[in-house]
Amino acid sequence: MFKKCIFLLSFLLLGIDHLSEAQTVKKIAADKQRALQWKPDKGQYYFSHSLVMSYENKQEKTKGDIKIYLDPVTGTMCFKKESSFKEDEFDFIIAFPDGRYFHCGTDDNGKKIRTSEKVADVKPDAENQAQQKENFSTYCSPTGNKRTEFGFESIEYDLSYATSETKDKVWITTLPFNVYPIYGFELIEVPASLPASLDYLYLLGPNQLISEMNSKDIILKLTSINPDPFLAVTRNYQEVKMD
Repeated sequence: MFKKCIFLLSFLLLGIDHLSEAQTVKKIAADKQRALQWKPDKGQYYFSHSLVMSYENKQEKTKGDIKIYLDPVTGTMCFKKESSFKEDEFDFIIAFPDGRYFHCGTDDNGKKIRTSEKVADVKPDAENQAQQKENFSTYCSPTGNKRTEFGFESIEYDLSYATSETKDKVWITTLPFNVYPIYGFELIEVPASLPASLDYLYLLGPNQLISEMNSKDIILKLTSINPDPFLAVTRNYQEVKMD
């Protein structure tokens, strides 16, 4: 009897161990160049990957792609002019998981400058985390459909709204890095904006990327997460205070 109990306990522990492994989200490995090129103390940021989302803004009748560069080690991201946003004032904007944003561009005199700001809600406190979880359980209902996208699990939800009876079907992908710097881009104070709204900071968790959506206003679709090196050098931009 004792041996039987030991066997059952071992079996259960093995099952739990396998379940834990199955639930672990795989990491994205940086390339070998990162060790040589990632030098924040010298104003140099190397991004080994990018994620790309196609969009169609039905209200503004525009469509295209949004490319966001990624350092998978720290979760730092880079938004580049033309491939992320259209405003000419900035060449690129670096976003950190702690809510810091570095804006690198030119002033009215053509001088290269760098400003910075911090969006506090990108790193939410316990109260905001609790509110986000409540919002998610209230407005997102799983349909039971699942799929794998680029090696990561995606789950389909019915997304409802507090101000209307409309429901949209959305796919949410769990990623091994914090996506709040993407959602926090909506809150930065400088004149730069993504061509499609990704205002989900208070609805989705830090690793939940909305990877597909087709609503009355917008169509979104995650189309790639691939190696795509980009080097952002900030040391050539003089730091100035924001007004």
